[in-house]
Amino acid sequence: MRRIVVEQFVSLDGVAEGPGRFGEFEHRGWTVPYWGDDVEKWHTDQLLASDALLLGRVTYEEFIVIWPRRKPDEPRRGLRAGDVFTARMNSLPKFVASTTLAGPLEWNSTLLAGELAEAVAELKERPGADILVYGSSELVNALMPFDLVDEYRLMIYPVVLGRGKRFFRDDNARTTLALKGSQTSSTGVTMLVLEPRR
Repeated sequence: MRRIVVEQFVSLDGVAEGPGRFGEFEHRGWTVPYWGDDVEKWHTDQLLASDALLLGRVTYEEFIVIWPRRKPDEPRRGLRAGDVFTARMNSLPKFVASTTLAGPLEWNSTLLAGELAEAVAELKERPGADILVYGSSELVNALMPFDLVDEYRLMIYPVVLGRGKRFFRDDNARTTLALKGSQTSSTGVTMLVLEPRR
């Protein structure tokens, strides 16, 4: 059975909003000063270990205006593996959870049909490697009650933002996680691998 693996940037106060340079969030780009070789390797390793992406609508709409336009050999600031990362990002199949988008979708993307939990459970039954979820906090929070997330790979940044959308919602049921591994980057980012205790 395939696993659903969530990778997420999170501030010390739990905010996941606006980690990149784009968007309207007042603190957007808060992860950028902490980028380094070890953070890049961690991020790249997650993508290379997966053979599909699962995205919520907001993340999909943010990604589709950036990634398809990148060329594999286009340098990215602070990303030496840019060619490998970009090629992989653009070539992987994507599954998009949305009640407002209409198919067909661009960028090797398929709109999930029917009930979300059933559609994701069916994806997990297909042969293949990990299905990686980037961002997509609404999607992750919707999957949690159905015990469909197999692993959380959280990158905890040493910054308190004070406001912004938190990754885990207030109305979630209690979820106990087991720590499978951790490392700290040279820039102070703590990278955790956690799995639900079942």
